[in-house]
Amino acid sequence: MIHPRRLKGSAGNIARYYAVGDYYSKGADEHSEWGGRIAVDLGLTGRVEPAMLQQLLEGRVDGQQLGRQRREGGIEHHPGWDFAVNAPKSVSIMALVSGDERIIAAHERAVDTALDYLEEHALLRHRMNGEIVHKVTGRLLFARFTEHASRELDPHLHTHVVVLNITNREEGAPMASLETRAMFAEQMPAGQVYRNELAFALREHGYSLRADPRTGLFEIEGVPRDLIAAMSQRAEQIDAHAQEHGLTGQAARRVSFYETRAAKEKVCLDDLQARWAARSAAHEPAIEVARRSAEAQRETVLAPTAAVSARAMLFGLRQAEGKEAVNNLGRMLQLGLASHLGEVRLADIRPHIEAQTERRRLLKTRGKSGDEVHTRGRTSRRTARLELALSDHLALALEDARPLATVERLREASKAGGLTPGQEAALLHLGSSSDRVTGLHGVAGAGKSTLVRTLRAAAGSHAMFIAVAPTSSAAANLGASAGIESRTVASLLAGGGHGLGASHVIVLDEAGQLGNRQALRLLEISRASGAKLIMLGDNKQTGAIEQGKPFWLMQKLGLPNSDLAESVRQETRAMKAAVTQARAGNYAGSLANLDRVVAGENASELARGLVREWTRLKPVSRTNTNILVLENATRLVVNTEVRKALKAEGAVAAEDTRIEILAPAGMSDQEKHFARFYTAGQVLVFSRDNARLGIARDAEYRVAGVARDATGRHHVQLIDAHGRVIRWDPRLGRASQVNVFHSEQRDLAAGDRIQWRLVNRELGLRNAERGTIKELRGNLATIRWDSDGRKQDIDLGRHKSWDHGYSETVYSAQSKTYDRVYVLAPVNSALVTGQNYYTAITRARFGVKLWTEDQRRLVDKLERRSGEKSSALEGLGRLGRDTVRERLQRHGDTLGSMQRDMLRERAERRALAPGKSERQALRSGGVAVFLASKAASGIGSIDRWLQSLIKLSDLTPSRDSSSDQQASSAAFDRGSGHDR
Repeated sequence: MIHPRRLKGSAGNIARYYAVGDYYSKGADEHSEWGGRIAVDLGLTGRVEPAMLQQLLEGRVDGQQLGRQRREGGIEHHPGWDFAVNAPKSVSIMALVSGDERIIAAHERAVDTALDYLEEHALLRHRMNGEIVHKVTGRLLFARFTEHASRELDPHLHTHVVVLNITNREEGAPMASLETRAMFAEQMPAGQVYRNELAFALREHGYSLRADPRTGLFEIEGVPRDLIAAMSQRAEQIDAHAQEHGLTGQAARRVSFYETRAAKEKVCLDDLQARWAARSAAHEPAIEVARRSAEAQRETVLAPTAAVSARAMLFGLRQAEGKEAVNNLGRMLQLGLASHLGEVRLADIRPHIEAQTERRRLLKTRGKSGDEVHTRGRTSRRTARLELALSDHLALALEDARPLATVERLREASKAGGLTPGQEAALLHLGSSSDRVTGLHGVAGAGKSTLVRTLRAAAGSHAMFIAVAPTSSAAANLGASAGIESRTVASLLAGGGHGLGASHVIVLDEAGQLGNRQALRLLEISRASGAKLIMLGDNKQTGAIEQGKPFWLMQKLGLPNSDLAESVRQETRAMKAAVTQARAGNYAGSLANLDRVVAGENASELARGLVREWTRLKPVSRTNTNILVLENATRLVVNTEVRKALKAEGAVAAEDTRIEILAPAGMSDQEKHFARFYTAGQVLVFSRDNARLGIARDAEYRVAGVARDATGRHHVQLIDAHGRVIRWDPRLGRASQVNVFHSEQRDLAAGDRIQWRLVNRELGLRNAERGTIKELRGNLATIRWDSDGRKQDIDLGRHKSWDHGYSETVYSAQSKTYDRVYVLAPVNSALVTGQNYYTAITRARFGVKLWTEDQRRLVDKLERRSGEKSSALEGLGRLGRDTVRERLQRHGDTLGSMQRDMLRERAERRALAPGKSERQALRSGGVAVFLASKAASGIGSIDRWLQSLIKLSDLTPSRDSSSDQQASSAAFDRGSGHDR
């Protein structure tokens, strides 16, 4: 791990702390040296002397004095930063307790590589034409100090890298102060570079590793976990303090770091090693076995194949672009390295990344997109083409439908429905448009459901409306309020739009939650069927979980769109002001208009305070007051506190039944394809039968472990309910057909509130459905559901996709309305963003109360982190070039030809008698052949259509014939590879 921090204090004290020693006497074996390109220019080599370090910390370098002139006189110069590089605890034990000096040397080499990577991101900042400009220098000056003990005198191999606040453009150029924002942004990738280098060297020395490809962390196999815990007193102190005070995240843990610092104790290294030997005596046999086992292996020079390196690179690219259209190159490298920890190094996968860039399969971005600081922004050509296809779909949808009603009919319906002037203008736009795809961008609570109900009434019986949304609750809410059929987007896409025609109107709610791939497939269904598509959404609310912000992008590209700027949900002046200010980005003003903001305590205390406030409410008020949290970890804390309070007042029965639940493991589709990402104890549920393996859909299969076959390929060992062991290769199936869960336990009693967490068609339950346990007999629960008041008996020992339902996440609450909302917003949560805050407060009609640690820090966080997703076309600076109008001008002939083909295909579909093709297929080959041919035909049609669109992309690759690049490109195109 690499933990950077800003140095504070006088230059003399800092120099003495690092060069002389603070809490134990430095020994001759502890390494210090100068480093960086500037150190070479200045002739600084060998051991770091305190006097020279102090001089450089003061900004005195090469005859210059760096810093800013103070008003009162003198120079103010910030000394620098400490980028501490920490070895895993088992590595420290084997190096310092067992005495394997090869490991210390491997650590030093790994630090070298990580520092080389960080130096690439060194910047200087200067003013040009009145604006601040950042320029990459790639030049650092640092002093590094390797130490062997923690402040609690545990064995702790780590290197402090004191990066001086000095850089320049080239050798001999004037020195300037260093800008470190890019280095801070790259600390995680640099840490992974270090771990992969170290792990690779350890394997060459004969050690086996326990690696986690999701976190990129590892320990040495054979070092007892109990010993690792016993030798981690400092970490335990920090963890205990952080947990007690509800501190999360790296910045918050620094608070615990300083709060728990013990008084210094001066000892020498010889004494430390004697102490370590005594503390580890009980585990000495295990340590000895681990070392002898490594020494018994001959020193090996590992050489990763091009195929393995390409797979690691490909995984990094695919995993990163699964959630964001634009990513830092470092993020891609980090994910690729972590996925093959100990198997590849930075030098192994970097050539493949560079080959993709040279062949323009990986594109450099120019502009800002999303929240992240893109030091080296990249997007894939595939993602850019996908977004270009959105523009071409919009072009083909122009003048491709009949209006839903006449203007006169629409005005009559508006009057009958009591619409506001803004709603009537939107109604006229949607109802009279002859474009097949149209949009309505409306603020939260603008009355979009009322508008849809009125539009349906105006259209009459010839138009068949279908409400769809990314979540089942949002689809059901729109369907119920508008009086139309409802389905989830996933359900509609899974059916391929079967049965839809030009008389259908697909009304997509919460369009802002749609990712790029879902949006493209929905547009394809509209194109093929002729069904009209109306997209409703709000760019300021919580966006997609997966890659892209297509609703926003389509508006920029030319989606025929109208706006609803006035909310009719908020019913008090203060709430209207809070929402208006949040939408404008004035978060301080928004918070000032909430009913109450509670600040100044840690997250756990805030949760308890929120619950105390909620339990003071009368039962009716509780029902109409929702508790919103921003992440699942906080949701669990709140649920636990609410249950305690309700048990104390007798609202929940005293006697609990402990029941197993299945909590989603959060694995991406990319991770599901690799056996190495599965861990023992996970539960898998398949949505399709696999007759060859004897796997039944909806049954539970527990992961026993991961093993290798004779060829070295990984596979997952599954155990079914009867104890039968199944060897399953996840590469051979579709990721979308397997759900991966962690098994957890929950206490449940009569009176408890629960929330369903996955759609269950057998039970007729939607995702996020909430209800109350009326009676509990073992695992059999009688539940009364909030949505319709019906009671239902459910065996919770069989149906396990539920959890306590006292609070819910902002994502699941989107599209819902409550009288009042209580919001818990821990500042250090990554999910505290402007979009999530706005979504949370707009759920309330009358008032919002919010709990956070520090109101000022919350405002700063919301201003810095909007939560907005990234776009490839935005990052590439192509928004103006790739609008519908521009695409029609450049590719009008081709798009015209495609439109004629589209109309001909629709005519052929209409001419085909209903059921005729099905009967012919059944007669010729039976059900299996018929279904397979339908699936292949549908997939082939979409693929051909997409290929025809992306040929217009203007993103053509350059030619390159090197064998490594060809191998890398082949792996890139395949999208997955063998997991060896």
